[in-house]
Amino acid sequence: MGRISAEMPDDTHQRYSLTLDGSGTCADRGSEWARAMAGQAGVPEDRVAAIDLCIVELVTNIVSHSYRGEPGEIRLDLDLDGEAAVLTVTDTGPAFDPLSVPAPVVAASIEEAPIGGLGIHMVRSSASACEYARRDGRNVFTARFR
Repeated sequence: MGRISAEMPDDTHQRYSLTLDGSGTCADRGSEWARAMAGQAGVPEDRVAAIDLCIVELVTNIVSHSYRGEPGEIRLDLDLDGEAAVLTVTDTGPAFDPLSVPAPVVAASIEEAPIGGLGIHMVRSSASACEYARRDGRNVFTARFR
């Protein structure tokens, strides 16, 4: 399950938050939540799709590689205004900077292409800018969309 909150500091800026339990289905819940919040705020569909992709990839990686099936909290914060969207994903897993992962090597053929390993690259490619920080024992990943 998740906890949802919303803040509206002014007429153009909206902040939404969702806390996920780190279960195997939480990426889907995060995706549905973000699509609903961004849709209500009038965010263009291409930006909504990019936010959705980032949530699915980041949350799936946290559940699979960081929490490894154990319970763990994942917090999503989505800041929306007329010009930009900012997604912040916070987890309590071991320190991991997704931005330190090198870009994938392009395979010469489909037969030589490895399965998986493109999620972080897709996140970096769909956002305008990405940042990572380790704060108070938490991974904090921020993706900006313009």
